[in-house]
Amino acid sequence: MHSLEERMANLGIAVPELLLPNSNIDMERWAVIACDQHTASPDYWNKVEDFVAESPSTLRLIFPEIYLNDSDKDQRIAAIKESMARYLADNVFAAPTETAVYIERDTGRGAPRRGLLLSFDLEQYDYSPDSDSLIRATEGTILDRIPPRMAIRRGAPLESPHIMVLVDDPDHSVMAPWHNKPADSSRELLYETELMAGGGSIKGYRVGETELESLVAALEALQAPDRLAERYGAGGRLLFAMGDGNHSLATAKAVWEELKAGGADPETHPARWALAELVNLHDPALLFEPIHRVVLGVDVARFLTAVRDCPDWEYEPSGAALNNPPETAPNGSIIMLSPTESGILHLKDKARLAAATAQEFLDSFSASAPSGEHPEIDYIHGSATVASQLQDHGAVGLILPEFDKNSLFRTVAREGTLPRKSFSMGVAAEKRYYLECRKILT
Repeated sequence: MHSLEERMANLGIAVPELLLPNSNIDMERWAVIACDQHTASPDYWNKVEDFVAESPSTLRLIFPEIYLNDSDKDQRIAAIKESMARYLADNVFAAPTETAVYIERDTGRGAPRRGLLLSFDLEQYDYSPDSDSLIRATEGTILDRIPPRMAIRRGAPLESPHIMVLVDDPDHSVMAPWHNKPADSSRELLYETELMAGGGSIKGYRVGETELESLVAALEALQAPDRLAERYGAGGRLLFAMGDGNHSLATAKAVWEELKAGGADPETHPARWALAELVNLHDPALLFEPIHRVVLGVDVARFLTAVRDCPDWEYEPSGAALNNPPETAPNGSIIMLSPTESGILHLKDKARLAAATAQEFLDSFSASAPSGEHPEIDYIHGSATVASQLQDHGAVGLILPEFDKNSLFRTVAREGTLPRKSFSMGVAAEKRYYLECRKILT
């Protein structure tokens, strides 16, 4: 008979030893949104900086990606690691506590989004497109994005996650202990706070032994080979798929491989594991949104010519620029926006993901740019943000259609990873906030 710990290890998960802020810390200033958000909005991060001010905050432990190409990158990384060491030395954290965390995140969509904070085994994760691992990437991993992030994690004493991992559980068996019994005063509340800048609110509860037993049994049933074959029409071991933070998990994996090559013990070293929140794909509060594209620094006339000439769609001009575009394009189409005109791209291959068609076109367009033109593709949540970017007359945008989340696991199991930036789990304000920490150095 395997112990609960052994059964969890077979599922690629473990109960983490967490560091949470002590009771004197202002939690609203402590918790900060995922670093890969608002990459086109310096005003957002300026306001976060002003709000946090001198308070202890995960803002000092992360590298907002809007600054990744700035000249002071090395100084920022050094400051992050210094802040981690200082927070540990100054007792910013309460005493370590070994527990999984049941999370309720109120995002304003009615019922809260439910999740479980766990440690995930990086030995069971492989982001390569043809992977057959237990934990799998859902989108293409851009290898060039990993080394800059490794510089941040390498030698850092702490991690704090914005990673969200998905499980395909239509019967809600994994979250059954909490679905069937709403959180009440008998549960130990670990933290509760409003989240800055319109992020809603969050509560975290300690997970008890009985609840952990139920979780493990549910995951074991979901991983049964006959269930996987019936549901996906494919073999393999797929249990978890990446939702948000794939490049962060890929970075953790790469740093772990470095440590292992240097002699780190896989049985005991904490960097073998990475903190992440497990969320059910079928949680009604988890909505999938398309990720739109904005291209900066382009010759708009050249772009419009390329759009008209592209064989992948029929272009239907619709007149002047749209100031208030719809949130998504109609299924089977893409809306094109420019400072001078807009139009609808009616896709010829409607079985193919619109994101794949759009990305292939943009990559080809960027690669063919003449000398002196340097197109830069940005990935945007929300069509209003796309429209606002077009105030720059060297910018154009593509609004994508909705993404069907129910097809995600089957597609990954049968075909491998999706094109990069195919979907977003919710809008920017609904992303995970950094809050919990864990030591990753011995």
